[in-house]
Amino acid sequence: MKAIIVAGLFGIISFFALGGCNSGTSEPSLSVANLSASPIAAPAPSTSPSASTPPSVITAHSQIDQVSFHSAALGSEMNLSVYLPPGYSEDVRYPVLYMLYGYGGNHDSWFTYLNINTVADQLIQEDRIHPVIIVSPDYGNSFGVNTKVGEGHDPGGVSIGPYEDYLIQDVISYVDGHYSTQASKEARYVGGASMGGYAALYLGFKHPELFSKIGAHSAAIWTYTPTDEFTDQRDWLYAAGMRRDERDPFKLASADKLKGMKVYLDAGEDDALAEKDKSLYDLLLTMNVDAKWVLSPGGHTVSYWSGQLSNYMLFYAGKE
Repeated sequence: MKAIIVAGLFGIISFFALGGCNSGTSEPSLSVANLSASPIAAPAPSTSPSASTPPSVITAHSQIDQVSFHSAALGSEMNLSVYLPPGYSEDVRYPVLYMLYGYGGNHDSWFTYLNINTVADQLIQEDRIHPVIIVSPDYGNSFGVNTKVGEGHDPGGVSIGPYEDYLIQDVISYVDGHYSTQASKEARYVGGASMGGYAALYLGFKHPELFSKIGAHSAAIWTYTPTDEFTDQRDWLYAAGMRRDERDPFKLASADKLKGMKVYLDAGEDDALAEKDKSLYDLLLTMNVDAKWVLSPGGHTVSYWSGQLSNYMLFYAGKE
């Protein structure tokens, strides 16, 4: 079942908006009032038409399907934005890139605000990348993990539930079942920014049999040092350290599991999270993982990610 859905706030900027917090302190409240004060606040959600409504929003160069489907893991309707490259055909099998937004975002943030579809169109026209399907699923503020009520102190604003099962089981199955994909590890990639960068690392490191490339852009990760940011979310996610071995990319990284995996890490020079991301890169190098680290001018901002989109797409789908 597919239906038009338009929703949300651009959460990829949320970590940046909260980045003024001192290390070791809690984040400010993520209320709608606070977020909608942002100059890049998105319009309010619209009402979905019936499931029989054609799902596609046609641009000059490509097609974006806005999909609503039932998640068995979550027991609810969830939303996906699906970019189909120019000339998309059911007679061709395409690689798939799963892109995950930042805290407070929604399934359309990569397209509505960062315009990753426009960049992909241009690179395809220039014959610099292979045509690729780009999927951005709604996953709340869940960090992409399975969580339960009472498991760690809830800092407020997070989404609790079996979101890992939803992303790994429901989303991938739906996309492979409804689009002309290359349903293989070699042609499946996962990436994201901020919270989405953490989620990409977590999902990719935990399920290396499913992905061949991981992109972590300004990833929200922690080293349990005095410079950690957003420690209330860290302590909820890792349940005060008890779940750290199961969820921390630093703990999940394994030379054997990541053999053959390509990992791209980057951050802006003014981003407080750059130090953490570089530390993970250094760890991956000791394991001989095929990892790349890029530090560029900028901060934890929309303009930084927008300026890096070509590099991201060349990593995921570039013609070598």
